[in-house]
Amino acid sequence: MKIIKIVFSLVILLMLTCLGGLYYAFKIEPYRLVVNQHQLENRSSKEKIKIVQLSDLHIKKDFDAKHLDKVIQKTNEQNPDFIVFSGDLYDNYAHYNENEQVISKLQKMKAKYGKIAIWGNRDYGGGASREYANIMSESGFTLLRNENLLVPMNNGEKILFTGLDDTLLGNPSLPSSYQMEESTYDVLLTHEPDEVSQYQNKGYELILSGHSHGGQVNIPFIPQVQKKAASVMKHSNNYTGGLYQLNTNETLYVNTGIGTTHLSARFGVVPEIAVFNF
Repeated sequence: MKIIKIVFSLVILLMLTCLGGLYYAFKIEPYRLVVNQHQLENRSSKEKIKIVQLSDLHIKKDFDAKHLDKVIQKTNEQNPDFIVFSGDLYDNYAHYNENEQVISKLQKMKAKYGKIAIWGNRDYGGGASREYANIMSESGFTLLRNENLLVPMNNGEKILFTGLDDTLLGNPSLPSSYQMEESTYDVLLTHEPDEVSQYQNKGYELILSGHSHGGQVNIPFIPQVQKKAASVMKHSNNYTGGLYQLNTNETLYVNTGIGTTHLSARFGVVPEIAVFNF
């Protein structure tokens, strides 16, 4: 009888733990937000540079425009030189969109030298391709599609941003590299990280990507779960999230994003804003 009571208590405890975990995954973690700071080496520039990267907002009914307030606040608190958005504004434009509210929110993001965006796969589907360019333009972002943006800084040096089209639904190709001759530091923006092998050894010190969502699930001490989740959701097979040193002079960062897709839950992959200081 005593053993039965112990087993029953353990079953109840396990059930409560599972329910608590589910509540946290669906109702708490997706609405948290962390700022991850990264210090990168930059021996060539006379001016310190700060880039804030946002990715994969996936705005939808359960993560609408009002949830951008915290993102805007934490972004502006960094006093960034540049803000980069690496794609996927809405989760499914055909099912949910609120352009005026989104533009009003994104306009509040401030950067010393400018705000830059690229296309993600979700920025094409559900009719989003007809609206995305205008939304980002009205929000004060320069939207790049296989284009370079050479930005002069106050000390006379220049930083180059190359933004590629989305790999899944677009047609990415590297533009001419001649402007690299004028730049002090070169940043490549591409939504899907698994395609990075095509753009290695092209002269970019930093490659910024997103799309993976970090698998949205990361069980401590079982990294295979996160990798499998990212793969199953067709987000990433090779680069799940974080910093990857591709070679001596080339760093890839895979932003695990802010929103959710497929399943409105996160566990062990808190929504992030990434900050790069160099």
